[in-house]
Amino acid sequence: MTGLLLRRFRDLIIILLVVGTMMFLIIRLVPGDPAVAILGANAQPQELANLRQALGLDGALYEQYLAWLGQVVTGNLGESITHNAPVLTVIGQHIGPTLTLAVISTAISFCIAVAITTWYAVRPRSPLARLVNQSAPLGMAIPDFWMSLILILVFALTLRWLPTSGYTSLFSDPAAAVQSLVLPVAVLVIAQSALFTLTLRESVLGELTQMYLRTARIKGLTETQVVLRHVLPNALMPILTIVGTNFAVLIGGIVIIESIFVIPGLGSLLLGAIHTRDFPLIQGITLFIALLFVAVNLLVDLSYALIDPKVRVS
Repeated sequence: MTGLLLRRFRDLIIILLVVGTMMFLIIRLVPGDPAVAILGANAQPQELANLRQALGLDGALYEQYLAWLGQVVTGNLGESITHNAPVLTVIGQHIGPTLTLAVISTAISFCIAVAITTWYAVRPRSPLARLVNQSAPLGMAIPDFWMSLILILVFALTLRWLPTSGYTSLFSDPAAAVQSLVLPVAVLVIAQSALFTLTLRESVLGELTQMYLRTARIKGLTETQVVLRHVLPNALMPILTIVGTNFAVLIGGIVIIESIFVIPGLGSLLLGAIHTRDFPLIQGITLFIALLFVAVNLLVDLSYALIDPKVRVS
């Protein structure tokens, strides 16, 4: 286990260095000047030059890179140009809504996938099983923005049961927070639960053909007990990788959902930073997402060791 942690820490350093360097170079190839974005196109040349010097954008490219790398090594991701605050502070102010959406939608989707797959394994010829076969691919194919608009039209504008947009923290007003989260979480759950269900179903179908299940049935276990005690634990390995990777993707990739429902999360923050050419904030968010990917993969590896004794032995 110690060797695994050391290898993951080594991978973390390499990934952060590669991702940070690539993002540093890419964003400086994008047309646009942060000084012009802040002061406007009508600003005086001297004002633009002074602001570029203050932002550290007046030196050579390698000088800017070495200065940025020195800050990152000391744990300083710089100062956000548009927010006039440290990058870590700005990320901390916006990570809450994104984490809330990602955690709740992933947990609900995983529970739905396990429940549906268990029913499918026990009663493969039931109407629910046939419905899953037909509807799960459709849930993955529907675009998030289209499903968001349909849900807003039906439940917010027509029935007026839920607000069209906005976000309230669960810690400040739980009742209002639940109302504001229902629609965006529903959109994420539809796609995720379809993906998780299809992945887990294929894994369960492969596990049901194993010979060791014959012994479990001879012992007198019901089909439900066989599935819950033996099939599901062994079939969870592939789905854990999908769940972990998908969770990390949600943290940095739900820009559309946050934009449609006006949620001040990390995705909308990154989109705004790109529009305003906020280089330090773009680099900081990118490094944070890369760090999250490595951390999630580490948790998935550790969960393998908890679920499968063969992994612990190896």
